[in-house]
Amino acid sequence: MVLVKGWVLDPISVAKIELYVDNAFFHQVNKGLPRIDVLEAYPNYPGIQHIAPGFQTGFLASRLSNGAHSVNVKIYFADGRVFELPSGGRTINIDNTLNQTPFGNLDIPDLAAQYNASGSFPVSGWAADTDGIGRVDVFIDGGILQSAMYGDARPDVGNTFPDFPAANFSAFIANIDTTRIQDGVHLMEVVAYDRLGLSKLIGRRQVQIFNNETNLKPFGYLDEPKRDAVLFGTRCNITPVIISPPVNFSSHITPVRGWALDLGTRQNLGRVSYVELMIDGVRWVSTDDCAFSTTFNTFTNCYGLPRFDVQRYFPTYPDSPRSGYMFTLDIGALLALGVRPGNHVMKVRVGDQQQTFTELPGPQGIPVFFECAENRVAAVQGFIDIPVSFDYVKGNVTFQGWAANERASVAAIEILVDGDFIGVAQYGFPRPDVQQANPFLANAINSGWRFTMDTTKLSNARHRLTVRALDTGGLRTEIGSVDFYVQNITAVP
Repeated sequence: MVLVKGWVLDPISVAKIELYVDNAFFHQVNKGLPRIDVLEAYPNYPGIQHIAPGFQTGFLASRLSNGAHSVNVKIYFADGRVFELPSGGRTINIDNTLNQTPFGNLDIPDLAAQYNASGSFPVSGWAADTDGIGRVDVFIDGGILQSAMYGDARPDVGNTFPDFPAANFSAFIANIDTTRIQDGVHLMEVVAYDRLGLSKLIGRRQVQIFNNETNLKPFGYLDEPKRDAVLFGTRCNITPVIISPPVNFSSHITPVRGWALDLGTRQNLGRVSYVELMIDGVRWVSTDDCAFSTTFNTFTNCYGLPRFDVQRYFPTYPDSPRSGYMFTLDIGALLALGVRPGNHVMKVRVGDQQQTFTELPGPQGIPVFFECAENRVAAVQGFIDIPVSFDYVKGNVTFQGWAANERASVAAIEILVDGDFIGVAQYGFPRPDVQQANPFLANAINSGWRFTMDTTKLSNARHRLTVRALDTGGLRTEIGSVDFYVQNITAVP
């Protein structure tokens, strides 16, 4: 990979930047990137604090023959001017027999003189290599601390390096448990290794570690419901038996779930002690109500449920494999008890054994709307598993995912590409993972769908897959959309 980067300052805004190699146009250059070094070099330039003057791109050296080549960029300003940089081009020498080291960037921590860290501390950025990335390691004071999780989507990096499809999935993240590090100032380094063993320092930062009981609070996330969700209840006029929590399992149930962790587990001083569901500041359900539900064949109102997705991002945290919580919320029962329909605030409070607590997703909670809908049919829920966003596919590819609702009334799964109806997917494949995660959905155990498509019928370009579910009542629900790229080999005549 040949990196091309620089900066430009001008009173007139930049409209676009183009890359040229040997006087031939290659592609547009990603612009508007921060350059702290330029800010420090020109502190008195008008508006410098609000300008992002950097640009960066790259191209595969394998596109060129070995030997000397000329590289330049053309900067197009909004007033019509065109500026060539450098004038006459810059000569580079290509040697495709050499193996380059990885390249990338450390985004967090940023380039602050010293970064303060406590509790769980994310270290993230991106790394790429033409031979593939083998691993990314985080070092503290010269000793390896842990390896980062690698391979998440970075479409911005993919846009910067359009020659290199793997850049779309070049993100790394390591969630560091700072309680494993002595308080004080430390040198943190991130090193990327390619699959052939070559390595490169991606970034170096100074971090100040400071941990005490007050800043080692629990942390986590509220996965669902989402902000501004409309939550409906049934059997709203039937006075339920006053129990804790108020729930009628023959009513519509809204799951409230997420995950939470707490540091200090290694010294048995931390650990999540309780989780509570709060509506308008009042506790309605707690993990004190944890029990196995024979209706849903799973534990409800509990903490400690499997969350292997969380474990993937927090591999050094002992509780991460079972960091999930889930509550059963019966909106109809709450309305029957006198809770008014309309706007409410929901949040989840997580406490630890040191009497500290955190409110998820934040102290303000999320706005939700309660309504009674006796005859409402819950829309189909589902997900597209394959392809993932910005995936590259070719030949025959099998799109797959799942779809289910409360009444087991899914009639058909419709597949659309670029807005055009393509066909109906096969439905009814076993999905025990969906059953475990969604015990409230009828027939979730057999909710899988699959559709095989010949991508040679599509152009080698970006396309959008849209999946719709049709139920027996005629209601169509869009499960989701995913953008993907077709990359078939074009036959040479």
